[in-house]
Parts: sequence; C-alpha cells; structure tokens
Amino acid sequence: MKKEFKHKHAGHRQRLKDKVRINGLKSLSMHEVLELLLTYTIPQKDTNALAHELIDKYNGFSNVLEADYLDLTTTKGVGDETALFLTMLPEVFELYKKFKQDKLDIRLNCPRDCVEYFRENYEIHSKEFLYVVGLNNMNKIVKTFEIEGVNDVNIKIGLKDFAQMITSKVLTGIILFHTHPNGKAYPSEEDIETTRKIFDICSIMGVSLLDHIILNEDNYYSFGCEGLIGQMRQKYANLYSFNKKQEVNLQQNKYDYSIK
Repeated sequence: MKKEFKHKHAGHRQRLKDKVRINGLKSLSMHEVLELLLTYTIPQKDTNALAHELIDKYNGFSNVLEADYLDLTTTKGVGDETALFLTMLPEVFELYKKFKQDKLDIRLNCPRDCVEYFRENYEIHSKEFLYVVGLNNMNKIVKTFEIEGVNDVNIKIGLKDFAQMITSKVLTGIILFHTHPNGKAYPSEEDIETTRKIFDICSIMGVSLLDHIILNEDNYYSFGCEGLIGQMRQKYANLYSFNKKQEVNLQQNKYDYSIK
C-alpha cells in the first residue's frame, strides 16, 4: 500500500488553522494571518518567510493587500495566482461590508445609534483611527472611510483628500468616529480645530457634518450632544452663503442630539 505523502509544513499550518478555529483570526499576528492566506495558493511550501518578506517590503499587512498586482509578482515566490488572490481581498472585504450594511439597512439617527454601530463593527486599536461615515438624506450609511493615525497621539488628515472622499451625489451627511485608545474620551484642542476644518469643507461642499464622536474602550464624547456642532453652524452661517443643496441637507438629515 502506497504511503500518503505529507509535507513537512503541514503540522505548522494545521496549528495555525486550529488556533483560528478556537480563538478566531484575531489570535494570530499579522504575519501569521498573511502566512495562512498564502497557504491557499502555495500549498506545498513554507509561507512563513514569504509573509515576513512581503510585510517588510510593503511596510505593513494592509499595504501588501493594496500593492500593485504586477509589483507583487516581482517578489520571488509570488506567482500570478497568489498576486491575484491577495489583490482581490480588499475588494472582497468592501463587497462584504456593502452588502451587509444594505441588508441591515443601517441608519444613524442619534449619538446612541452611532455608538452602538461602532461597538458592533469596529475595534479600539492601539493607534488612533478616524472613521468617516457618509449618510444619505435618510441617515442610511452609503460610504465609509478609515484613516489610521500617524502615531498614538493624533491623526493627520489631508483636507483635500477628505474633500475627495466625501464627493458623492447621494451623500448628504457625515459622522466622524475618532478613537482615543490611550486617553480619555474627550477632545483635545487639535481635535476641535480639525473638526472645525472638516465642518468648513463639508459646508462648502453642501454636506452636513452631523456629529464627531470620540470613543475609548469605556466611554464616548459627542460633539453634537455637547453643543459644539451647533456652535460651528452658528459661527460659519455668517461666513458662507450656503447653497440650496446645503440648506436642504440640513433639513433632511434628522439627527437627534438629545438621544445619548
């Protein structure tokens, strides 16, 4: 009877899979996640070293998935099938999010809705993150963007890039979610200034900044509940001649600051 061949890396791969089955994908380090993904297109070779090489080359796990297809194939050990598999993953994730949100028909009508939505769909990472959530005039989510902080202290956002992000015919309102993993759920002076600049851009583009919510593991702070969004509207109302679209949007997005 012919003995079944079992390659020398099978045990390690099985341990990774068992770890995921028991504790979930979050129990793996980033290079282990990539290592496991690579095994599905590279079944007979050790993918540990390649995972490390790719993460080093592109400076991070997410950058590997966002790398250019042809550039990926220049790395030894990455063939056409592997490059295609990796570059498809971000689109798969986006499709999953889109159809999940459409199915649930998520609407953010008040700060409480926002916090519940965030706790159910996102995590507080070690770095600060800014999540930009775009709504239509029924407060239904139509777009989401994620911006990683440059360090644990603050987030640098290019306002030109932000303006490009929120360009959409159906987008009428914006909610900002901002994490403070190592601090209080309370805005710094820089947070307030950045919010004013974003409010400025939204106003010019005819989009309502409905709220900016800062969260840590235990608490949250709503700019809307604390009256800061209202103050910005009063201040900027005299500086800009809001077009008809902006006036309509402010009326259409029914967002209740009293439900905290």
